[in-house]
Amino acid sequence: MRVNRKIVGDLGHFFKMRYGIDIITAQEQHPELFTAFMATQYWIDQLKMSEYFAHNEDEDEQGKNWSNSKKWDTRKSGEQLLQKIRDNQDLSPQIPLKILDVGCGDNEWKQHLGAKVIGIDPYNDNADFKIDITNYAKEKTDQMSGEIEDRFDICLVLGSINFGDQTTIDRQIAEVVRLTKPGGKIYWRCNPGITHENENAEWIDFFNWDEAYINNVAKRMNCEVDEISWDHPEGSELRNGNRLYSEWTKSIKFN
Repeated sequence: MRVNRKIVGDLGHFFKMRYGIDIITAQEQHPELFTAFMATQYWIDQLKMSEYFAHNEDEDEQGKNWSNSKKWDTRKSGEQLLQKIRDNQDLSPQIPLKILDVGCGDNEWKQHLGAKVIGIDPYNDNADFKIDITNYAKEKTDQMSGEIEDRFDICLVLGSINFGDQTTIDRQIAEVVRLTKPGGKIYWRCNPGITHENENAEWIDFFNWDEAYINNVAKRMNCEVDEISWDHPEGSELRNGNRLYSEWTKSIKFN
């Protein structure tokens, strides 16, 4: 269950202020109350995420929905990454790469790379599969062996694993790694804890990625960090701030 720290804190404060109940203290005596409390925060989080990250017909709208940065030609997760993938494909042109786009949004990478891309997103109808990374990995897991069936050469995780507490983030990263072939590449765009400049993003819980965490979690997941940098050139004027860009290679010894 994803924990939204903003909503948990706000609900906990409300319970204390209105009813004089400290949820943390009460969980030992009334575990059912704590379970219901956590379920409530989860479903509020799901509602706020689904309305905020759904497809936005108006790309310039600053209202309820998110809008993607369009500095495609200067960011590392844009034109430069597309060229890296094309160069990779040129090494074995007879065998199409298998690419998973996690949190694909409007599924724009499919427009660039075609059917080799499978886009998943729990909130956007333009995805190939409207599903989150955890449930997608579960569907791809053989029930007898517990192994992922048909892994991917490349996983794109460009701004999608950014929400919730560290336990949630760790769990989602682990699923991405499981879905990647040994020796495969994972490309990341990560939010360093910046809330979007949009009043409707108030209850979206943005995780605070940093270089130390990237190096630590990659090591724990048996991946090599090939690069950590800023996505846009430093000093770029960006409405919602710069993002961290990272490239990993999954260990060939790790299945």
